[in-house]
Amino acid sequence: MDNLEKENLPEEEDVLEEENTKKSRKWIIVLVVILLCFLIAIGGTVIWAVAYIKGIFKFNYNEITSDPVELGYEEKKEDEIINIALFGLDTKNPNSFKGLSDSIMILSINTDDNTVKLISVMRDSFVPMTLYTGKVIHNKINSAYSTGGPEFAIKTLNTIFDLDISEYATVNFYGMADIIETLGGIDVTLTEDEIYFINGGIREQCSYLGIDPEPLYIESSGQLHLNGIQAVAYSRIRYAANSEGTANDYGRTDRQRYVLQQLFNKAAGMGYKELIELAKTLAPFCETSLTHSEIISIAADVLLEKPTFSETRVPDQKYLMRAPATDAGSIVYYDLEFAAKLIHAYIYKDVVFEDYIAVNGIQQNDWYSAGFVAPEIDDETLMPSVEDEVSQETTE
Repeated sequence: MDNLEKENLPEEEDVLEEENTKKSRKWIIVLVVILLCFLIAIGGTVIWAVAYIKGIFKFNYNEITSDPVELGYEEKKEDEIINIALFGLDTKNPNSFKGLSDSIMILSINTDDNTVKLISVMRDSFVPMTLYTGKVIHNKINSAYSTGGPEFAIKTLNTIFDLDISEYATVNFYGMADIIETLGGIDVTLTEDEIYFINGGIREQCSYLGIDPEPLYIESSGQLHLNGIQAVAYSRIRYAANSEGTANDYGRTDRQRYVLQQLFNKAAGMGYKELIELAKTLAPFCETSLTHSEIISIAADVLLEKPTFSETRVPDQKYLMRAPATDAGSIVYYDLEFAAKLIHAYIYKDVVFEDYIAVNGIQQNDWYSAGFVAPEIDDETLMPSVEDEVSQETTE
């Protein structure tokens, strides 16, 4: 090799920098998938695991059936769209991935146009669930996970919304505070009504951790920066209206998606070493059916290409219906066929719910014989003590 050729060779430092950049991008992908699932952990759960990634991290990989019939669908609808179920489990056991999925989301990734969509499904949605014996039962959708694990929860989502979900990610929210802390916390606008409940959530977490909650209590409303424990407490507020005026479980799902989006943005701006540390923090609290190669494939196809991120919720209060008397406690009741049409328009046609309703109106299906009646929400009668809320969250 002559001197000219030697002069054109890259410096060793440049090669190493390029390699680290490539690795950093891969980890951004992996973490984005985790975090997108993770939003679930905030009120309930999300994501994954795989054996070992380059021998550095051990993830909780859980293989599920590949039989579409057992998962509640016949065939994949569109090859370029990947739908993944995200679950957030309300458990205080760091090693457990069993229980009620108090956060449920559908993560839809379009590898053709680089869009990432997130749909929150209200955990109290009252739905029919077809057992593998053929028997149909009715209950809150968050009970599907505890009834038959992630496969049955996926089957229920596919059946009621006519989807083709074949993978899942579950998060145990036990370590969510550490994850948020690793990312540097989040910024929120807190209302006066939220202060009472966020402090109750802080007190609950500190009792499990064996630390003094006093220094962490929030004293004033407005624009605030929250650390990990405070942010988890914020994301689990259910009975107070948020800064947009949305209360109850609707407000909670709004908070969860907001927190996730902040985490998403922070992770995307991290360097290689920071991502490594974050992955170490995330790994023990995540379980998934996605393999390492599938995660990297999603990352390479979409997440490294600066995707467009959007989110929504099912149902909206506009098409709630009067709930029948049941033994399931407080339930959210709506036309599932209409909700499926909205979801399909959003995922496959890129039509937001508001635009679909503006053109097609709100469907009134005979399946819900009670008829369409938007209920009046009385925050005063729905606001229990923090202790009652904690008790309800762990027993429903």
